[in-house]
This record gives sequence, C-alpha cells and structure tokens, in this order.
Amino acid sequence: MKEFRHKKSLGQHFLKDQNIIRKIGEVANISPNELVWEIGPGKGVLTQELLNYTKRLRCFEIDHTLYPILENRFGSKIDLIKTDILKADWNEYFADEPIKIVANLPYQITSPFLFRVAKNTQHFSSVIVMVQKEVAQRIAAKVGTKDYGILTLKMQYYFNPKYEFTVKPNVFNPPPRVDSAVISLVPRLDRPYIEDEEYFWRVVEIALRNRRKMLRRNLRELIGKEQVEKLTESCEIDLQRRGETLTEAEFVSLYEQVYKIKL
Repeated sequence: MKEFRHKKSLGQHFLKDQNIIRKIGEVANISPNELVWEIGPGKGVLTQELLNYTKRLRCFEIDHTLYPILENRFGSKIDLIKTDILKADWNEYFADEPIKIVANLPYQITSPFLFRVAKNTQHFSSVIVMVQKEVAQRIAAKVGTKDYGILTLKMQYYFNPKYEFTVKPNVFNPPPRVDSAVISLVPRLDRPYIEDEEYFWRVVEIALRNRRKMLRRNLRELIGKEQVEKLTESCEIDLQRRGETLTEAEFVSLYEQVYKIKL
C-alpha cells in the first residue's frame, strides 16, 4: 500500500489525541444501535471510538487514497460511502429514524455543510462537530457582539447550539494554524414559523451586509428608497438601528413588514 500523504486541498488535519477523541464520544452521547454519520473519517481514529458506542456507522469520505486504509481497518464494521458529502444525494441515505452526526469537519466545508444540515433538520437528532474556533464562536454569539451575523442567526434559528470545548492545534497531524472547537447542535422544536424562509434570509442578509450602516440604507437594495421611506413610518423596528443589534424576534418582525410591501 502506498504511503498516505495529507492533502492540503482537502483541509486534512487528523486527530491524534485519544483524550480529545474520547471527549467527543462522551459529548455525542450515542445510544447503542443509534444510526450515526461521520463526515471525513480520515484514517479512522474517531471512527474507532464511535464504534465503541454503535455498530451502525455510516462514513462519508471524499479521498480515494483513504479507502483502502479504512477498508483494511474496519471492513464491514462501517458503511463506507465513497463520495463528497456536499455533492451526495442525502435522500438516498436518510432513514425512518433520526440520525446523529459526529465529525471532525474539514474547515472549508463547515458553512455549506451546516447550512445543508439546517435545511434537513427533521432527519437529525443532533450534530456534534469539530470546527474552527472562530466559527464556533460565531455560531454561539450573542446579539450585538462582533461575532454576531448571518451564520449565528441561521444556526440559532434551526438549532440550540452549545460551545463544548476548545481544541489546540498540537492534537492534530498536521497541526492547523488556528484553534478548533467542538460544538453540539440540537434541532429546535420552537423555532418561529416563517412563511417564506428564503425571503426571510434575504432580508437578514441585506440587513447585515454593511454592518456600520443603518437598516434604512441597507434595505434600499431590497425594496427601493421610496418603499423604505413608507416602511419607516409604519415599521415597528426603528430603521435607524444597525442590523447587528436586532434579535431573532425583531428580524422576524422586520421580515413580516417588508414581506407585506413585497406582495
């Protein structure tokens, strides 16, 4: 077998610290026989830990040079899916039961992957992932802070996020240049009803686009100056505020009032 070489293009940083691996397993709180997805198993260090909890482990791996390593190590103990998780048709792998995701995510797929999970929350019981510390802080951010933004709102709309613990670079091979963190995401059961979610996120995105500008300036891009002036007179939200100061409930209120103008 050829000697494996890490691929910078795939953002490969493999965990090597057994204490961290064990902590991830503890946070995941996997029940016996629970269906688990692991994204990017690499050489299978976390995979081995997950098999201590469940025998129903589906591993999605994009790097074909890792397939023989995983097959030699685990054989039929895992269901190895040889594909890019972002290009896969997830409907082929959903089950009649909630799925738990546990993964050390490659940094470059974090946001698109989590946004896709958010669109399919009904299929997942929880998501426990290692991400860049900066991203974890943005997901768990409070309104009005520098980390608060579109990622915060999206993740907190679909999930109850929890920052679990920080992970230093030296526990990886090769070590990344920044700290990482493990976060857990549990789908929300109480999220507010929104008729047109796509348009809601458009309003949020526009409101947050230029953080230092007032809402009335940013919203012109969406509904035009004349309609913004009309909205200023009737809107429950003060349009002289900046988007980063709005709570989720206030964004929902703003969306509902902008949506009426759109109709």
